[in-house]
Amino acid sequence: MTKDEFLKVYWKQYRLLERDLIQTDEYVSIDKDNYNTFSSQYIKLLLTTCSEIDSIAELLCGIHEDKIPYGIRNKLDVLIEEYPNLKKYRVNTKYPYDITNITPMDKFADSVSDWWQAYNDIKHRRMQSNEAGRYNYTKANLKNVLYAMAALYILNRKLYDRLEDVGKSGEEVLISNLFEDKLIL
Repeated sequence: MTKDEFLKVYWKQYRLLERDLIQTDEYVSIDKDNYNTFSSQYIKLLLTTCSEIDSIAELLCGIHEDKIPYGIRNKLDVLIEEYPNLKKYRVNTKYPYDITNITPMDKFADSVSDWWQAYNDIKHRRMQSNEAGRYNYTKANLKNVLYAMAALYILNRKLYDRLEDVGKSGEEVLISNLFEDKLIL
């Protein structure tokens, strides 16, 4: 894949999803106080963002493996072996949003992250409720969408850095309106 193909197919999709998330700030501020706020827009964003994560994880696995593993957990095992710090990467949100330090993949070392579990619960069991009577669709909240978006940003950066015709690092080219440009360890 060339840099131009990546920018057209993957980075453009990221920017569209990021734009949609930022637009929700007009109604629900991107702030820790609103992390539990859920909405139909967040359902759409979480489902689409996690689908993109799965696609990019599969693409990255294909670079390193002859046979692409099934399931996000297995794909991330391959990626963590190739990029040992992947589960430690942090990103910070930018001003004017509540400055938040996000480590979206830290729980993938032992199981799956809360936001990925929420994605699966919404995708497969949206109307199922827990003991307290809360439906799974309420897991489509600001926090889970923000963490999924951070994971997608990190995977896009990793994919970009694997391209052969890249002159500048992803830090210089892949500018996010939501996250700081530096990946932090």
